[in-house]
Amino acid sequence: MRTPVILVGVDGSPESRAALRWAMEEAAHRGARVEAMLAYHQEPVVVPAVPMGLNPYGELPQRHPARELHEAVQQVRATMLHAPDVAECVVVGDAANHLVEASKHAELLVIGTRGRGAVREFLSHGVAAECLRHAECPVVVIPPTATR
Repeated sequence: MRTPVILVGVDGSPESRAALRWAMEEAAHRGARVEAMLAYHQEPVVVPAVPMGLNPYGELPQRHPARELHEAVQQVRATMLHAPDVAECVVVGDAANHLVEASKHAELLVIGTRGRGAVREFLSHGVAAECLRHAECPVVVIPPTATR
């Protein structure tokens, strides 16, 4: 028998950290493991055709998605007495598409929302709405003020 999986979408926002916390607490309660997924879009690199010398604006900020995800998991883990195992997964592309695909192998999908209201969220084309429409497992949407 395989260990059940609770999949959670993480994007670094306070709402996604609330979802991560809820997923980890639920996994500890169920004896499940957590898969935390961070999806991001790779920004195109622009290189000038003519050498410009030193960049007067300094270095462009670089995103480190794996570090962002790991730090989010560690911050939540530090506040829990019995934290479950968390597999960290970073993917490039559309978050909703990746979460829906991964939901095929999950017992539960947990996502945070920015609190626009259930009807407005469902009618939008945001990540939560797409997951609610297309996920292949039950979806738990955690409101921004969630505490357990």
